[in-house]
Amino acid sequence: MRTGKKDYYETLGVSRTASDKEIKAAYRKLARKYHPDVNPGDKSAEDKFKEVAEAFAVLSDKDKRKKYDGGGHEAFGPEFDPFSGFDFRSAGFGLGDLSDLFGMFGGGLGREPSAGRPGSDLTLEVRVPLREAVRGTTLEISLPRQGACGACGGSGALGSESECPECGGSGQRTQQRRGLRVSLACGRCRGTGRFSGPPCSTCRGTGRTRVHDRVKVRIPPGIDDGGRVRLPGKGDAGSKGGPAGDAYLVVHVDPDPLFRREGRDLVCDVPVGVIKATLGGALEVPTLDGRATINLPPGTRSGQRFRLRGRGVPASGGAPAGDLHALIQIHAPKKLNARARELFEELAGLNPDL
Repeated sequence: MRTGKKDYYETLGVSRTASDKEIKAAYRKLARKYHPDVNPGDKSAEDKFKEVAEAFAVLSDKDKRKKYDGGGHEAFGPEFDPFSGFDFRSAGFGLGDLSDLFGMFGGGLGREPSAGRPGSDLTLEVRVPLREAVRGTTLEISLPRQGACGACGGSGALGSESECPECGGSGQRTQQRRGLRVSLACGRCRGTGRFSGPPCSTCRGTGRTRVHDRVKVRIPPGIDDGGRVRLPGKGDAGSKGGPAGDAYLVVHVDPDPLFRREGRDLVCDVPVGVIKATLGGALEVPTLDGRATINLPPGTRSGQRFRLRGRGVPASGGAPAGDLHALIQIHAPKKLNARARELFEELAGLNPDL
């Protein structure tokens, strides 16, 4: 008879109809509260921690819970081990959730094998002229990254791999600690389940070496200053055959002597003389594709804008083409000969508003 033992549901503070999710949540809360590392030297807290772990080991197992619901503690024999076959990885927590909770078990509890870790992402910055950013361009850049070691093929070891003799290829070892049976990553193969030869001298066992890859990158038309271009799989190589990370280019756009950008529109300043502005007429303005002609009406004032539809940022990615705005800047002549001055004075007498 297992008398004097507290009800498992009461231990976790949940009802007998509690869902698996509720049981896990209650367990996490109490386990953190009574963890021996949080309560150093507190024997009562350690005992409480074991009670909580035992209750969870039973109630999180479908068969054990059913048996317990039918007969309580008496449903199990005197040699019953509540942790038999229990693996904390089956609790459904991520490694990050458990690493701080069970540090006392050597940091290997529930850890996935270390093989196949993905590589890191990289971020680089490039500069392009405004006109190339507007039209789109292709750059050839040097990409410094961690690549797979050519000497060992990225394995980090020389020679062929074989099954780890310590764990039999499982990558895990089971140990009994403080009343709990836990699975730990195998120390000899570091959780990979495979055992290789001596470390590669070229990469010092890391499986990766520093490389500078030459890659061509397409900068899409219309990219904004600070825009990012993703290069899938061009980041650092993964370890032990894991996937490579991605590379990201942050594009900085250099200013242009003629054009400036306003969203998908372009603006350019167009100098106009006083006589042209007064009388009007045909006026050439610069565009990305050469020069275009607009008709300047008589009496045009400085600061007026004339729009050339579709001559701004080209259409791309479903966005329509922008427009080009010619911004009129009236310039007075700085030097006049005697005859020109005489004519301007005569004109001023006829029209004081000029």
